[in-house]
Amino acid sequence: MDIFIKVLGVLLTIAGAVIVFAAKYIVKTYNVADKQKINLQTDEETIARLKMQKAIAKVKVIGGIIFLPGILIILYVFK
Repeated sequence: MDIFIKVLGVLLTIAGAVIVFAAKYIVKTYNVADKQKINLQTDEETIARLKMQKAIAKVKVIGGIIFLPGILIILYVFK
């Protein structure tokens, strides 16, 4: 059981880190930026850039949420 928890912690940490570092690629591949809503009256280029930044930030937060339990498991098991 101890080995399972160690492997789970490492896998969660790696998966979260990959998601954070590949956030821009994930957003472009799955067109996540198109689904974002921006309530601002400005030109199209600025809105597109803001949508991209907002989508990247959301993907990075999800990656961080996956990364955090992995780190906590590693800190607990390997101390």
